[in-house]
Amino acid sequence: MVSVVVFHVLMVLLGLGIVSRIVPTARVSGMLGYLHNIIGITAPPLEQVRTVALIWIGSTVVIVDGCLFLLVFIAKMANSG
Repeated sequence: MVSVVVFHVLMVLLGLGIVSRIVPTARVSGMLGYLHNIIGITAPPLEQVRTVALIWIGSTVVIVDGCLFLLVFIAKMANSG
């Protein structure tokens, strides 16, 4: 439970750092470049780096929360029946 809260706090802090421009655009662009190269898609232009980074953070949070919800839901269903 603590790790889930820590994950969410870190994601919010990372998002706030990107929005408030505490994290430099070049660093965000580099991280997104590595991520996009691993996946095999084109990296965004420099003007869209911050927006795309926030979309990635939001998507990651939704995916992790969805997986945790399904894990808890399936575990409850298995125990009740």
